Amino acid sequence: MRLSPLIETAEAGPCGPARRQILVALAGLLPGWQAWAQTAGSPLRVVGSSDPPYRQFRGSEGSGMYYDLLKLALARLGWQAEFSELPSARAFKMLERGEADLMMGPLRTPEREVYLHYTQIVLPSEPKIFYTHKSSAPIHELGDLQGRVIAVQRGKRYGALFDAGTGYTRYEVNDYGKALEMLAARRVDVVVLPARQGELMMAGSTLPLTQQPFRLEGEPAYVVLSKNSAWLARAPELERAFKALQQDGSWKKTLDRY
Repeated sequence: MRLSPLIETAEAGPCGPARRQILVALAGLLPGWQAWAQTAGSPLRVVGSSDPPYRQFRGSEGSGMYYDLLKLALARLGWQAEFSELPSARAFKMLERGEADLMMGPLRTPEREVYLHYTQIVLPSEPKIFYTHKSSAPIHELGDLQGRVIAVQRGKRYGALFDAGTGYTRYEVNDYGKALEMLAARRVDVVVLPARQGELMMAGSTLPLTQQPFRLEGEPAYVVLSKNSAWLARAPELERAFKALQQDGSWKKTLDRY
């Protein structure tokens, strides 16, 4: 049987130009096949804290603004995901060790860039708002926080301006519900949290708290992958799926629900 001219030419010599072209092409495909083989049959392990309306959990299922977007993208790729609710500090530690694959919503910081790959998927920036007891002095600027004890969620970052600030004390808690209860009991002076989350939590609340006029402008939030994850090599596929959501209007339609 006569082989095709391309194959005959490639086999004509050990280092012929055609053979080199074929080998280069096959080598280019190899990383993609390796990434597929390493992740085939395994769910994408998604971790994060429960922070409605951004992230919510029910067993191994996730919902909320961030996860609704993620599930739309994963459906287009045919990927499966497993969602785990964890305190933020523990979730970051699992990503660092390669025990989890993906998180949605963290801000970019130098210490996180050591073990996280920040994708090109940028989520909406979320302003940070401040609550105090109704009897507290008002907060109009960052300087008004001087001398106060501010409840923050352990493992979270609130933006370069606040994170680098001095003159106030950060008191770490595991969830914002506990922080607001502590504020009502005057065990802390201030609670800082994302705007949509704070407004949702305080809607209909009888706690004697007030939202202060001062707010911090939000910084970009990202979809990140662990640098020790087998899914890291498939980040470009995920980025293309999210871009398609933006192009066909699915991204905006999802955000508009929140």
